[in-house]
Amino acid sequence: MVSSFEHTLIKNIKLSSIGPSNATGTDVTHQPTSMDLTMKLHYIFGVYIFRSQAVLGLSVKHIKESMFFWLNEYYVTCGRFRRTEAGRPYLKCNDCGIRFVEAQCDKSVDEWLEMRDCSLDRLLVYHQPIGPEMSFSPTVYIQITWFKCGGMSLGISWAHILGDIFSVCDFMNKWNPFMTISEASTLPNSTKLPSPITVTPKSQISSQLSNSEDPLSIKRVNSVGDHWITPNNCKMDSFSFHLTPTQISLLQSKISGTIPIFESLCAIIWKCVAQIRDGSGPNKVTICKKDPHNWKLSGQLSNSQIISCAEANFPIKDANLEKLAAILVKEGKDERGAIEEAMERENGVGDFIVYGANLTFVNMEEADVYGLELKADFVSFGIQGVGDEGCVVVIPEAKDFDKDVQKLGRFVTITLPEDEMAKLKPELKKNDFLLETNFE
Repeated sequence: MVSSFEHTLIKNIKLSSIGPSNATGTDVTHQPTSMDLTMKLHYIFGVYIFRSQAVLGLSVKHIKESMFFWLNEYYVTCGRFRRTEAGRPYLKCNDCGIRFVEAQCDKSVDEWLEMRDCSLDRLLVYHQPIGPEMSFSPTVYIQITWFKCGGMSLGISWAHILGDIFSVCDFMNKWNPFMTISEASTLPNSTKLPSPITVTPKSQISSQLSNSEDPLSIKRVNSVGDHWITPNNCKMDSFSFHLTPTQISLLQSKISGTIPIFESLCAIIWKCVAQIRDGSGPNKVTICKKDPHNWKLSGQLSNSQIISCAEANFPIKDANLEKLAAILVKEGKDERGAIEEAMERENGVGDFIVYGANLTFVNMEEADVYGLELKADFVSFGIQGVGDEGCVVVIPEAKDFDKDVQKLGRFVTITLPEDEMAKLKPELKKNDFLLETNFE
């Protein structure tokens, strides 16, 4: 429920649609892969916050006009979903557009950031799930919110079926050449019809669909029909906090200097979650990270991140942290092929969740989250549509180009059932994750 306080933060909301400046053509369609379809109940949220100096002279008119040309390159995002006669979803590239949202906030950027409540960032991202009338549902929402100081936030809600969190960053960063041209009238145009920028990747499915069991990293849910929302058994809550390089060094000292930062943080959070749950679980976790051998070319959208599952055969709440971290580093099994196989057994119409099927850890260390030439002071990303087991997203802080990513701080966003979140915060504080400044 949105509080009366939250109602007063964001106001004067205006909605419009923006599509590509060139007509895509008739009967152009995009066929999602099996992996794309597996992700259809999930959505990616991103928030970029800019101080007034970074957006000085920028107007809504220029933002909109630059987007017309940017979307020529990404016209797939402007389509609407349909179903084949067999029920498999596909995207009709009919240039209906992404949804553009304008809003105002009576807080300054400093006041917003000082609230230290990153759950409020959802107010900076306009979101509606796809359906129940798919043919009218945008796949992307972009919200521009002006702060009273002249600063601005840019929020994006992205249907995961279009591509993973790394694709979202690529999508945003490809806006650069259009945003940096001072006069919209000089923006490049083309009379040539665009060619599809999203291609069907080489399938990882074996030629014979022999395994009848679903992989460990996904969970089958009851049919949701044309309304693509995750059916949770409880209310979910999200909490975000910042870890300084000093804090990270302290946390790593609890384990071993040889374990990478991401796995070190996840091992401690894994154990903290086990401490607040009855029994010794969760024994299975899912890890999502960028594929270093990614086939994808620049500009193509895809769900090509590695999705692996790691399992421990001992009680987690009493486990040795180094042993837990070693499982995350060494024992995760890439299940992308098995996930695609499971969806193909359903002929593309099955309903699954990935984030929250198990406790899920998302590694964004290799994502270019600060790649916009409009320099953001703060960037956060999260997942909407997380299942009951929860999800943890780890993202680097603003990059100092004199430093390796391993020497930067981290922003961590945790999504769990609401009743578990209240128990987790004291556990995180006890394990040196939370300081008094970011603990409520």
